[in-house]
Amino acid sequence: MLYVLVLPDGPWLAVVITQAIATLLAVVASIAYFRSAIWISPDSPFVTERGFFGRLTTFNKADAASILRAEVYTSDGSESRPQLVVLSADNRRLLRMRGQYWSRAHMDSVVSAIGVPVTIMPEAVSMGELRSDYPHALYVLERRPLLVALVAVGGTAATAGVLILVLSLIKSITA
Repeated sequence: MLYVLVLPDGPWLAVVITQAIATLLAVVASIAYFRSAIWISPDSPFVTERGFFGRLTTFNKADAASILRAEVYTSDGSESRPQLVVLSADNRRLLRMRGQYWSRAHMDSVVSAIGVPVTIMPEAVSMGELRSDYPHALYVLERRPLLVALVAVGGTAATAGVLILVLSLIKSITA
């Protein structure tokens, strides 16, 4: 629809470039999603994970001390999704599986392959409750939501400032 509006006399090239970039980003994100994997072999003492951004992490099954399973409400609070976290003896997160990426069957496979005690939270919890009870199970940015909000607001303000500066420079040049 946007092409119909901009083809006659508009900036059609900008629309084409924007669509090409958006399509490329969607393809890259899809590839990253489908490349995510966890390898656990009964013959190997190691567990290897390739995350969304392609980072490979490996830990020894012997380092796993416990597994936490929880149902965590989504951000809108209307439904919950399973989460599984493998923890070391010093409560360091070794592996985390979230229900939006992994099925319960995948999580069950990890539990049986690692074979350590499992703590199951009896009812669904919010992310805030999980943060207060098991902060070590979450990623750094999930542990500090205020920091994330401050970075978002600061980034937005900085972007707006740069945009205002560029627009004022363009205005002064053309005036």
